[in-house]
Amino acid sequence: MLRTFDIILIGLMILAAAVTYKIKHDAENQMTQVTRLQRMITDERDTIDLLKADWSLLTQPNRLQKLVETFQGQLDLQQVEAQQIISINELPQPKPVSQDLDDVANIITEADAGEKIKPDTTMTGSINKPKAAPKPPKRIVPIASPKAAGLY
Repeated sequence: MLRTFDIILIGLMILAAAVTYKIKHDAENQMTQVTRLQRMITDERDTIDLLKADWSLLTQPNRLQKLVETFQGQLDLQQVEAQQIISINELPQPKPVSQDLDDVANIITEADAGEKIKPDTTMTGSINKPKAAPKPPKRIVPIASPKAAGLY
């Protein structure tokens, strides 16, 4: 009986050693992963700090003023006038969305109306509205008579 008890205890000791080794190995793997994630977080924070520094350099008023002066011909920017700045309550309210078929038909009809509906003349921002392109003149093509075309 002493031998079987010794064998069971030796087996339990080997099993306990194996479980302890496995737990230690898993903990080391987890620590490696935690260290790697901490390194990635530090790199991302450094990148964010660098991007913030770049943003502050790019948005300096002196730099922007020089760019505006350089590209004034292409951008055609103008100063913002006081009447262009409004409060949120002064904004036009959007049309409510409706599931009614008559409303959908009215929307389609308004979209098909083309030039009948007045274009939006609200001035916003500091860019001039583009001027409408002139319409090309209608070409009149003379229609030849069937006799002149040699059809009769």
